[in-house]
Amino acid sequence: MRGLRALTGMALRELWISFRLIPVVALPLAAGIVVIALPPELAGVSAIGGAGFWYAVGASVAICLAGMLAASTMADERRRGTVAWMAVRAVPRSSVLMSWFVAYALLLISGIAIGAIGAFLAALSRAESPIDPLPFAAAVIAVLTTALAALAAGLLIGAVLGRWVAAIASLALFGVVLAATVAGSLDGVLLPSTGVGLLADLGGSGRPVGDALRAAGAALASGAVLLVLSAALLERADL
Repeated sequence: MRGLRALTGMALRELWISFRLIPVVALPLAAGIVVIALPPELAGVSAIGGAGFWYAVGASVAICLAGMLAASTMADERRRGTVAWMAVRAVPRSSVLMSWFVAYALLLISGIAIGAIGAFLAALSRAESPIDPLPFAAAVIAVLTTALAALAAGLLIGAVLGRWVAAIASLALFGVVLAATVAGSLDGVLLPSTGVGLLADLGGSGRPVGDALRAAGAALASGAVLLVLSAALLERADL
């Protein structure tokens, strides 16, 4: 545990020095600010539905970027020999992988959670009647688990592909899946990205809390499987 904490601290420091920390945190925060600044005619038919849709769009962009950065980071760590350097010093490759996952997850989750508070406050200020915060909170939690699954998928891609190929492949994959989810093209299919779709259509969901719990469970299970596969592939990778 101490080793993982130290590696995570090193990863966070590297993200700060390389300025990769800034977009991972700033994009979801900016999405919340955009929701607050939207004029009423663009905010949506219902206050909570409009805030949910626009924040789902902003969060999707942030998740795509974070997943791409995670993929390129892992590929770059392999290319530069950092993973090999640590491996010969008895640092497990899986610990290096997990440290990057935890570092990105801490930043992205913090940004999405704080941005979501701004989006909800915007909905409160526009609502004509009291809003139940539970469905919105449940949908945001499902989005957070989608972010974790995307980071795990990005690390998996980065464990097997080169830096630029990994970045492009991950950005294309996440962009297509999340765009289709927000647009409602994947309704009825339980995917790791389902939480984003639920937030985007929060006003039309019949069982928002139950659906959010199912979506969160699917995303967490997928993320765990992807992390295990990433660790297994990294152990066999030629460094």
